[in-house]
Amino acid sequence: MKLPVCWSCGETFRWRELLFVVEGKKTCKKCGAKQYTTTHSKWRTGVVVLPAIYIPAICRLLFGMSLSSYLFLTVLVFVICFAIVPFYYQFTEKRQPLF
Repeated sequence: MKLPVCWSCGETFRWRELLFVVEGKKTCKKCGAKQYTTTHSKWRTGVVVLPAIYIPAICRLLFGMSLSSYLFLTVLVFVICFAIVPFYYQFTEKRQPLF
């Protein structure tokens, strides 16, 4: 998996910069061009984050986990998901709709 690059100058974004992409928008630090996430990228990141919601709940139902174990697992799964989400971003010069 590779981190996304700027559509304008080809500069690779750093992982830390991509942790907080607000409203699917990012600015390149090298050339200053505005970056927008692609529709395909939005769907892929949604597919990665969606299991973070269901995995802890299913584990709690199947294994009868305590509340503290459930909360720990929920936080752990969210941290893992949000750590890998930056690798799924792709950027373009125009804002694209979700559908």
